[in-house]
Amino acid sequence: MPSQDPFYLIRQEIQDTVNELQQRMSRFHGLQATNPERKKIAQSVEEGCNSLAWQLNELDTAVDRASENPQRFNLTPEELSSRRRWISNTRRQVEGMKETLRTATAPPPNVSAAESKAVAANDKFLSGQYETQQLMLKRQDQDLEDIEQAVIRIGRQGREIGNELVAQDILLNELEQDVDTTQSRLKAAQKKMQELIRKSGSNTQLVLIVVLIVILVILAVFAFM
Repeated sequence: MPSQDPFYLIRQEIQDTVNELQQRMSRFHGLQATNPERKKIAQSVEEGCNSLAWQLNELDTAVDRASENPQRFNLTPEELSSRRRWISNTRRQVEGMKETLRTATAPPPNVSAAESKAVAANDKFLSGQYETQQLMLKRQDQDLEDIEQAVIRIGRQGREIGNELVAQDILLNELEQDVDTTQSRLKAAQKKMQELIRKSGSNTQLVLIVVLIVILVILAVFAFM
């Protein structure tokens, strides 16, 4: 798709914001629960996720409107499906970050020191699992996008090949018509030559034959020009 397509411009902005929020989440998980910076990061990530959720809803509405008249925007069904899938996957990532924040910032219950240590170890494990999951989701989204773009390219190439075959078929039909026309002219010229030979004496036959051969050659040249 053209690089100036509004969808792809907004998509790039949203993707950059998602990447930035994921980096903040990694920083968030690396801090102790008592670190004041952790609360600030959680607040900024939550605000960013809310803003992304609104942008994704607006983008989803725009895609729905474009699907009502795809020819106007030069959109194929594959392209519309690709856009909806990207919006769904990105919304899932945003919701995942919000849910992780809700779990991580929930008030801790009254527990013993041993239990606190176990909770800290569990948080660390969950943090690692979250980062791994986000990485896997990002790779899967990229793989799906690559496959979708390949399908779109193949479909476009198939249509171009079909158009080329139609054009070649038209040229072949025109060539066939030209050949038929030339053959008809040659047959008519041969018939006239035979009649003239019968009507002419033996002294003029050779001259007529030469003249008619020249005429046939000229007709053939003009027919294939």
